[in-house]
Amino acid sequence: MEHRPFCCSVKGFVKKLRLVFGLLAVVCCIADAALIYRKLLFNPSGPYQKKAIHDEI
Repeated sequence: MEHRPFCCSVKGFVKKLRLVFGLLAVVCCIADAALIYRKLLFNPSGPYQKKAIHDEI
């Protein structure tokens, strides 16, 4: 059996794929958290405007 470097073996390829998908998941989580934070910061009451009682009368 010939000796191949670890990075060229099947296990090495799987480990590289897991690393890439792990990094992609981290980036997606950070982007999601930033978007949620931004939405809550600029629109804390939600999409609906709350009206005061004296505005309805």
